[in-house]
Formats: sequence, C-alpha cells, structure tokens
Amino acid sequence: MLDSILPTKRVIAHALFRDAGGRVLLLETTYKDDWELPGGVAEVGESPRLAAEREIREEIGLEVTLGAPLLADWMPPYLSWSDAVEFIFDGGVLDAATAARVVPSDREIRAVHWVEPTAVGDHVTALSQRRLALLLGGFTGYTEAGHLVGDEGA
Repeated sequence: MLDSILPTKRVIAHALFRDAGGRVLLLETTYKDDWELPGGVAEVGESPRLAAEREIREEIGLEVTLGAPLLADWMPPYLSWSDAVEFIFDGGVLDAATAARVVPSDREIRAVHWVEPTAVGDHVTALSQRRLALLLGGFTGYTEAGHLVGDEGA
C-alpha cells in the first residue's frame, strides 16, 4: 500500500571498464546522441548491482560479477526524465582478448568505443563527464549531479 502513496525514484546502474591502455569503454546508443557507460535502468525488485550485470550482458554480451559501487550519484531531472540515483561499479581492466570481443549484442547499441580519458568529454553529457573525471582521478563515494557534496556550484 505504501508504494501507492510514497514517491518512487529510478535507479540506474552502470560499470566503468578500461582496457590495458587506460581507455574507457563507452557505448553509442541508437536512441540518443551522447554515449554512456555499459548498464541501464534497474527493474522493479532488482538490485543496482544485478541490474548492471544484466544490462552489460544484454548490451555487450559480457558476463561479469561486480562488487560494491565506486560511486553513487543523485541525478537531477533531465529532459523528460525525473530525478534518479545512479550507481557506477568498477568493471575493472579488460585484457586485450576480452576487450576485442566486446561488441554490441542488443539492438539499442549502435557501437562500442574505447575512448582515451582526455576525449571522454567529447562524447558524454556534462554530468557524465564530471563523474567520470572524478572516478578516473581516483575518487569514490557519493556525489550530487556529479559534484562533490558541498561543491554543487563548481
């Protein structure tokens, strides 16, 4: 009964994968211009970790077991989406053979790209760029709109 009267919030789960050269795996989707990390929206009753594992399997055919998230971020409303909470997990560094096998396995994924960290911002939203810069710089923890808490205006 409380589900019918209390607010709900979307949960999104992605994973950060890198190759041996430090490049970041980004997916080009068929439904928007910006690229994103592998992952997606959690289904009702699905944990963020399991959602990320499922989405990764569906999108690029990679079977992974993820641990604790590197980052939890509150996302403000964007375009026609309401606010959400996103978890970004560490997918680790993929060896050359595994990285070469990463290809789209879902019709919503147009292409996979291994992107130099300095070029990530050319392909993702400003929000994703802020979060990825923090993660690639070694930060783990909680952010709001990709900003450190207490640093919202930066």
